[in-house]
Amino acid sequence: MAEPTRARQFYKMSIGAAHQAGHALLAIYMQGSFGQYATTVGDPAHGLRLLRDASARLPRSAPNTARAWLACLEAVALGYLGDRDALKFIDDAERHASARVSVEPVWPWVFEFDSVKIASYRAITAARLGLPKMAADAFYQAEASTRSPKQAAIVATEQARALAAGGQLDHACDLAMTAYDIGCSYDSERVRQAVADFRASLGPRAPQRITAGLDERLHSAYTTRAT
Repeated sequence: MAEPTRARQFYKMSIGAAHQAGHALLAIYMQGSFGQYATTVGDPAHGLRLLRDASARLPRSAPNTARAWLACLEAVALGYLGDRDALKFIDDAERHASARVSVEPVWPWVFEFDSVKIASYRAITAARLGLPKMAADAFYQAEASTRSPKQAAIVATEQARALAAGGQLDHACDLAMTAYDIGCSYDSERVRQAVADFRASLGPRAPQRITAGLDERLHSAYTTRAT
């Protein structure tokens, strides 16, 4: 519901419960998720601190999936901060993923982590760093990745950002409108905010003939229908 105060409260509660359960990896997983959340809601510096602390506490026996995942999240946080060191962490994630002994997910990482999955993070990182060619190649590779509709909408919004940076504003706005429509169908405030942030990144001088449809969709969140 995009309520940051309550989200922080419940993330802290989940991390505390994981510590009480005595499962170190679960606590690290929840803190990593908290860091990812902080990054995507506009606090990447705090997200980065959470992620680096989680990475530092990984036991030597931790699965490579954990290391690859945390490296990707750190890359995205650095990308949000405009730090090109982010690309090194994506490369680290590739190295960890390729070193897996088994392809089976290791709880609490109940998902496989392969080059396709990593491509999504590379794409978002590149988009945030203003590297449209790298982002476009990574988004293409990541198309095979399995995502929920809301996750797909968030990724599409990041792809729109990369397209706009590459001068493809028409395509970017079309993609953002599609993402917005998906968000509306799931009543997702997070998707709406992501699209609004993308629109803000275009600035007030973006051609109105191109942004009109997107602007109308965003404004619809504030309009009422006459009865």
